[in-house]
Amino acid sequence: MSSNNLHILSKSTFVRGCICKKSLWLSKHRRDLIPPTPAGQQFIFDQGHEVGKLARQLFPGGVDASSATPFDYQPSLELTQKLIAEDRHVIYEAAFQHDGVLAALDILVKKEDGWHAFEVKSSTKVADINVTDAALQYWVMQNSGLKLQDISIIHINNEYERTGEIEPEKLFKTESILYLVLALQDEITEQVKELKRVAMDKSCPVVPNGKQCTTPWACSFKDHCWNESKVPDESILDFDLYRKEERFKLFHSGIKQIADVPNWELLKVPYNYVVEAHRNKGIYVDDIQLKKFMEGITYPIYFMDFETVRFAVPKFNNSYPYEQIPNQYSIHVLDNENAEPVHLSYLADPAKEFRMDFTETLLKDLGNNGTILVYNVSFERSRLKMLAFLFPQYESQINSVIERLLDLAFPFQKKFFYDHKFSCSYSIKDVLPVLAPDLSYKNLTVNNGDDASIIFMKMMEEPDKDWSAERKNLLEYCGLDTWAMVRIFRYLNTIV
Repeated sequence: MSSNNLHILSKSTFVRGCICKKSLWLSKHRRDLIPPTPAGQQFIFDQGHEVGKLARQLFPGGVDASSATPFDYQPSLELTQKLIAEDRHVIYEAAFQHDGVLAALDILVKKEDGWHAFEVKSSTKVADINVTDAALQYWVMQNSGLKLQDISIIHINNEYERTGEIEPEKLFKTESILYLVLALQDEITEQVKELKRVAMDKSCPVVPNGKQCTTPWACSFKDHCWNESKVPDESILDFDLYRKEERFKLFHSGIKQIADVPNWELLKVPYNYVVEAHRNKGIYVDDIQLKKFMEGITYPIYFMDFETVRFAVPKFNNSYPYEQIPNQYSIHVLDNENAEPVHLSYLADPAKEFRMDFTETLLKDLGNNGTILVYNVSFERSRLKMLAFLFPQYESQINSVIERLLDLAFPFQKKFFYDHKFSCSYSIKDVLPVLAPDLSYKNLTVNNGDDASIIFMKMMEEPDKDWSAERKNLLEYCGLDTWAMVRIFRYLNTIV
């Protein structure tokens, strides 16, 4: 089996290049442009490593051939060849190299009919990019001298319900993708030649901004490329009347901002008024629809927000992979128009199974009447339905709560009220600074839901540690979410 010390492409850089050649070149020549990995993304990586180790239990007793450092794979290549020569039947992180391309495989298994390759993914299905990834692995392994009988993806089974200890054979699904991989082999050969050329080129390829900037994931060079191409505020790329492909086409034709949309008067309502608001740097209000929405709100008003945690490997009995489990809420209560808001909050004990406690405390705090305002109602509604299924003794009370829900995001989503500074977003983090500029998430230690979720998941993993500062930060963040809703509601109330 052939190998040499240097490789031009790895599995990850090959996949990156298949998505965007410019991203591949930058990853080789301008790594200084890669921003620090966000805490949320790092936690996803960490969960992926946990899933990978757990999947090894499907093929126990293997030898780990992984490299001590990601910058020197030679020992891993040599150990892999040694283990194969010794007829070891299970090898973890087996490494292979061919023609300047390096690929490491999660699990290599020798069965009666020969070698079988398994790549582990923490996703719940096989994506197209996973097939591309596996096709390169197959290409490298076959051409380096190892003949494979099959190649499969092991992924999370999202229908698995935990009851007691984790059962890896039920948590995971294994899907052979050999027929898809074989169909790509000629294409892989050509792509390897092209992407090696790109990686070694002295100049960066010119690739216009496009859907590859965010699909199948956000590119680490997106900010650099968008700054380089001078994507402005209130960009046409935000204009949600058009599909993404149409937005990029307009952008590259010279129509950079929403205000530049041609023949805007002919657009359907309310998008014609949206463009007009951008042209005039003003606002648009649909008085009738906004008033109708506001008249549907009755006192006492409960402004409510949930935070959740989600694990690839379920932590509780009767829970599923990636199930969003509510662990925190904030409620601001307005008894009448002139009342001062009363704040109620809950943050679970990370050392306990908290779902019952969360449910009982929430039902007590929400009372029996009045509108419950949330922002993006589908999220809270789905979590409440989950709790009703989990605790049938509270099903009728939870259903009564669901019937009282109303979505404060709705008038912004439907553009009953629109300010050009929203730039077609109805996220509370974009709406709030416009309607209540004295409030901001930027100064908070925890300022987004992903970070809040990750902090609490870490608290669950080390419950005996002193988390008092983190608890304070979580309560402050969730509290601002519902106080922001109070301020937004009051602003809309002044309009109608």
